[in-house]
Amino acid sequence: MDIEYRRILGGNFGDDMNSWFWEKLSPGGWNETENTLLGIGSLLGRDRDPNKTWHVIGSGAGYRYPLDLSSSDHWNFLAVRGPLTARSLGLNEEKGCTDTAILLATIPEFRTLPEDERDGIIFIPHHRAAENCEWDTICEAAGIKYIDPRNESKEVIETIRKSKLVLSGAMHAAIIADTFRVKWLPVTTSSTINHFKWMDWTSSMNVPYKPIFIGPGSLEGKIQHLVYKYSWSSEKIPKNPKKAIRYLKKRNRSGTIQNFRAAVIWKIGSFTEKSLQSKTLSKIRERMDKKANNMTLKTLRTASKSKGMLSDEDTFQHRLNKMKEHLNSIISIKTNEG
Repeated sequence: MDIEYRRILGGNFGDDMNSWFWEKLSPGGWNETENTLLGIGSLLGRDRDPNKTWHVIGSGAGYRYPLDLSSSDHWNFLAVRGPLTARSLGLNEEKGCTDTAILLATIPEFRTLPEDERDGIIFIPHHRAAENCEWDTICEAAGIKYIDPRNESKEVIETIRKSKLVLSGAMHAAIIADTFRVKWLPVTTSSTINHFKWMDWTSSMNVPYKPIFIGPGSLEGKIQHLVYKYSWSSEKIPKNPKKAIRYLKKRNRSGTIQNFRAAVIWKIGSFTEKSLQSKTLSKIRERMDKKANNMTLKTLRTASKSKGMLSDEDTFQHRLNKMKEHLNSIISIKTNEG
């Protein structure tokens, strides 16, 4: 059985863990065949090669305009990330189990630590947010440890496991923290954050999604925030499942007018950023950058005082047991190939 996942230029621990995760769960037999596994990541929405069979366990929608795939013979939906993904693809909501990363709980080397062996508050932003801000400087001033989401995946996961509170801009930081029973808090830095994904997963675990907006932390990040906000996405959190599906479709819509509008906004953003790099505007840039930095520092300090959140133990164990069943189905298919 083959494994398909997103390979982000520069790295992203949530996607990168696919490279070793499945081998630890079931050693051997992971090679290119007519069967392909879609697991960790937002990989769903479009249709795929009908000459292959696509087996889904815990993957979700987010970055594609969703199509109804409920009647496609070349799809085997064992479980998707949450009920919103299920609805968006025309599936029964019962298919919305949870994210595949919950299976980290079954790997011995990643055993859950007792509370007295955990220490510190960490912040892990979305990998895009990591590109345009000096987060290590801001976090140090806030008394928080910064973890770059582009670092080696096992290193990031181990740091989460040993922490007391995870401020999560990256959704998989929250998912993995919840798996290790480490408290977490969702934070957003800009409109690049995909609220549909978060709502999908949090609803699967019966926890509310009420993120704290801490800001992008830099002028460059602020420009990116505005570009995304006015071209493709919205920073408003959908109020119900129906609006969440609408949000997903709007975020991934296309067409001549929309593409032209987005291209114009991106060019304006690029021009603005380049203009502010000039010596003439350097003082204005420094002032605006410092303002963005100070706002994020203040809100990050406030977030660090939160008690955090965690799914209840019964829900967690139920989802974990269901995902174990789906994993056994995948292993059976993989074994029978041989």
